[in-house]
Amino acid sequence: MPLRISKAKPVRKNLVEMLDDLIEQHHLLKHPFYKAWSEGTLPKETLQLYAAQYYQHVLSFPENLRQLAGRAAGHLGSLVQENLDEELDPAAPHPALWRQFAEAVGVDQTALNEAHPLPGVAVLLDAYDEIASQGTFAQAVAAFYVYEAQVPETAKEKKAGLQQFYHVTDERALAYFEVHQEADVRHRSAWRGWLAEQNDEESFGVLCAAERSLKALWGALDAIYPQACAAAARN
Repeated sequence: MPLRISKAKPVRKNLVEMLDDLIEQHHLLKHPFYKAWSEGTLPKETLQLYAAQYYQHVLSFPENLRQLAGRAAGHLGSLVQENLDEELDPAAPHPALWRQFAEAVGVDQTALNEAHPLPGVAVLLDAYDEIASQGTFAQAVAAFYVYEAQVPETAKEKKAGLQQFYHVTDERALAYFEVHQEADVRHRSAWRGWLAEQNDEESFGVLCAAERSLKALWGALDAIYPQACAAAARN
């Protein structure tokens, strides 16, 4: 009797699982910029450039949340508002915490205020602005999810690198990263829970928005740390 080999049908992943796969593919800790930071080989000048440039995203992120909050209602509206309230907490607004970090690595307030976004950083700002204001609710939440899902781990690595290699140990200078190690664990759980409740009819558009966001986040680091691009081209 001939042996019959049954072919099991592949298990179809749900939307959140597919988003998690995208995050894994484009995780920021895999970028040469963060690898250099974690190893202490990132030049101080590049760290200063990052502090000034990435501040543009830190500053605009609450506005992106506000854009979605203005369109959302019900449970989603509450989730967005809670996130926004934390970002702009009067006792410690996150942009102000970032300014404390920037000052600690040698970026003065004038340079921070007058910094113009590099092209790759401008792409990041445009991507989140467009998705938050014009994308569907699911697309916008996916964009926030794929970013904040990475933040607790990246914040932990950045804080450790600053302490070990760049002699940044003041609590005020590290407060931004300390806050995000904890806060974004809750944020990503909230975004993930909301996304898990959505149907899969919109999956293609949601995944496209998520991938666009992830690539924009990666591209911002490429702009700040072009040495990585040059090395990749040589290889």
